[in-house]
Amino acid sequence: MELKLLHIFDDVMNLYGEYANVAVMARYLTDLGHTVTVDTLSLYEKKDISGYDLYYMGAGTERRQKLALAQLLTYREALLRACDEGKVMLFTGNAFELLGASVTDSEGKTYDCLHLADFTTAEGTRRITGDCLAKFDETGDVLVGFMNKCSRTTGVETPIFKLQMGFGNDADRGAEGFRKNNCLGTHLTGPILVKNPAMLKYIARLLLGADYADAVTYSYMEKGYETTRSELQKRLEQTK
Repeated sequence: MELKLLHIFDDVMNLYGEYANVAVMARYLTDLGHTVTVDTLSLYEKKDISGYDLYYMGAGTERRQKLALAQLLTYREALLRACDEGKVMLFTGNAFELLGASVTDSEGKTYDCLHLADFTTAEGTRRITGDCLAKFDETGDVLVGFMNKCSRTTGVETPIFKLQMGFGNDADRGAEGFRKNNCLGTHLTGPILVKNPAMLKYIARLLLGADYADAVTYSYMEKGYETTRSELQKRLEQTK
């Protein structure tokens, strides 16, 4: 199968080295025997973004998030169409917030967003940071990651995770993330696909459908994940 991946605004929304999410996905799909093309969309570039199989956007500072949003809105119709068509989309870190109706900054200024759903985000002055353990009911796995945000997101009706450690959309150890069709958003970074082999395989299954075969395992990723999960689980048990 031939697959096309698009990394949106990789030049400004790459706060945690999240190019690695796209890189590991491209390698995994290639190792599974598929032909993969990776394209990037820089901040002020203008081009046709239709026809991609995976759309990815990572985290940025609050300032860069607003810069990216202004340009992202010029692609709103293409992204809404891709979501409606069931294309796979992954937005991590504060890129996730841009999928909703609006983001209000700490000074009270409100920015209209893509409006894939009606949820809203409000920034505050206190940062919420720390390691996370997230139960992913879709697969039954517990994922690991890191969160660094200064916002609360309310009104999400279709979250994807339940945090066992860490802050959810709007509450400690609450529901986290958002899903519509095959569009997924989460504040978890890491990069999430590098830290979590189960999530990497899940996104690959969405992309490949009946053509997916779990024929490749990266032992170093599996060991890294298990070590991190085990240590975070121990820390969690100590807080009970």
